Amino acid sequence: MTDMTVGKPLTLLVKFTIPLIIGNLFQQLYSLIDTIIVGRALGLSSLGAIGAVASLTFFLQGFLQGIASGLSLVLAQRLGTKDASRIRSSFIASLYLSLFFILLISILGLLFSDYLLGMMQIPVALYPESKTYFIFSIIGLAGMMVFHVMINSLRSLGSTRQLLYYMILSQVLNILFDVLFVILIPLGVAGVALAMALSQALVGIICYFYLSRKISYFRIKKEDLLFEFREINLHTKLSLPIGVQSAIITLGSIILQLKVNTLGSSPVEAHAIGQRIEAMIVMPLISFGVAMATFTAQNAGAGLMERVWKGIRGSLAISLSYSLLIGVLLFFYGTTLSRILFGAENPETLLFIERYLRFTTPFYMVLSILFVIRYTLHGLGKAVAPTLAGLMEMTMRVIIPITFTGIWGFSGIVMSHPLAWIGSTVILVYALFLLKNNDVSTRIKRFMTG
Repeated sequence: MTDMTVGKPLTLLVKFTIPLIIGNLFQQLYSLIDTIIVGRALGLSSLGAIGAVASLTFFLQGFLQGIASGLSLVLAQRLGTKDASRIRSSFIASLYLSLFFILLISILGLLFSDYLLGMMQIPVALYPESKTYFIFSIIGLAGMMVFHVMINSLRSLGSTRQLLYYMILSQVLNILFDVLFVILIPLGVAGVALAMALSQALVGIICYFYLSRKISYFRIKKEDLLFEFREINLHTKLSLPIGVQSAIITLGSIILQLKVNTLGSSPVEAHAIGQRIEAMIVMPLISFGVAMATFTAQNAGAGLMERVWKGIRGSLAISLSYSLLIGVLLFFYGTTLSRILFGAENPETLLFIERYLRFTTPFYMVLSILFVIRYTLHGLGKAVAPTLAGLMEMTMRVIIPITFTGIWGFSGIVMSHPLAWIGSTVILVYALFLLKNNDVSTRIKRFMTG
């Protein structure tokens, strides 16, 4: 366990973030190989089929990942208190809530799959594979939830080296299962979904046995499995808003994807590739944010708010520098990267990819601010501002495509991404400003009154 309440904040954040970035690089390596396997072995139509339903899949996955993230932040706050019984109670409450939400989402997803897919207006040529991928992704949600609950528990502990090992193991297994289920046993897009679910489930189980063996907090006996309503209520209050916030953001992406799907196969393929590239590039920005969430939760739990403000300044300096550099590179060489990685040679598809990147890359610096502040607020247990910011993102991803797609086509779609980031960031920055001023006012009041 890494105690983030002592030592230089920037040094701790860098040490915590580097393994996350390395792990995410392996994750993106998997994503790259996965995309190459799908694009080369199954064809760009299969890649487009996955892209056409990806936002709907992410809607369900994002909600569950948000729940897992919120649960881990309560755990991190408890770790700051160093109270063993409260830490164990937090972990047990996380297990109960994870089981409840995975059952709820899986059942609803399967029951309403036809209705949800029908809403997406997927091109007829892509629909059969899109439906197959979606169904198998729903089946795999349980494995994903096990993985994220255990990985987030490790992250709460500040165990960056072990976290890195398990993230790498997950990606290696994912690639091996991709080869098995897509090439050796040709299951098509179903094999892609199964590979991810199985690799995550196995790593999640291995991670749990590591935690229970090495750390007494996670050594659960039968008598420890008490259903404490107070703990369940507390964990629900923090985790559910984060899950809802993730779902709200993705809901906007679903409506946006619906508009993309009406434009034809080339825009769908281009949008899928653009988002794949963007996902690879912004992952380090998310890592900076995740590091701030854990750092903030531990220090807030220990009552060390001045360290939180120092951490924000350091994290912003690093993430802004990275986003500026990578944004410039993608602005000029994004289409070349698309040719190399995805074999995109269709001139119309390449034109749409270039338009996507030219609209979005200049705003990566805004995105870096968004991640740092959002995760900081999560670490502080503040749910209102991030939820409002999520609503703003959803609103922009709905209003802009509906208003401008008929006028500007694909460009009207792509505009919604940077505008959503800007609108969300304004809310988050203002919320942090109010919180900082309140913190300063409280300290001045205490000083004046003795």
